[in-house]
Amino acid sequence: MIITIGRKCGCCGDEIGHALEQIYHIPFYDRSVISELAKGYGMYDRYPDFYGETPMDTLMYTISQTESENVFYETPKKALSEILDGKNCIILGRCGNYVFKDRKDKLAIFLTGDDAMRIESIAKKHGIPERQAKKLVQATDERRAAYHKYYTGETWGMAENYDLCLNVSKLGTAGTIAMIEQYIRQTGLE
Repeated sequence: MIITIGRKCGCCGDEIGHALEQIYHIPFYDRSVISELAKGYGMYDRYPDFYGETPMDTLMYTISQTESENVFYETPKKALSEILDGKNCIILGRCGNYVFKDRKDKLAIFLTGDDAMRIESIAKKHGIPERQAKKLVQATDERRAAYHKYYTGETWGMAENYDLCLNVSKLGTAGTIAMIEQYIRQTGLE
């Protein structure tokens, strides 16, 4: 089973991912773990922007949109497939829903929440004032949306690109985890 978690900033994706790792006994890979794996496999230098989630070159993105076949859309598949090699895991971000969309035992999740909860979450997590957290939340969401669009052509967070979309501000982290567990039981993914 592979679980992919896309999320808006401040929706506790890492906390939820770690909890699912404990429940299902499969590794949780966030940006830092994936980057280290990529370095270990000698892949990091081939796709440093993808692994590092660095901002996209808007000129290159515009040029790529005029090409009949977008080579950037293959980057996530190559960058993740080679280092994960069909392993069961939980992957945070990195266009996981797109990369593994054809895998039968995949659960693609998108986490959202209201702005106030997300800003408060980020302020507490990083020990920063809420005003600064608000800017960080907005900038991170914009970067993630651009990153996802650049590498997949898809609209980040659009429900049709995920199996399960959950509002963490309504469910809380424990409720969100419980909903994911129930979905996995109902669909027989275990």
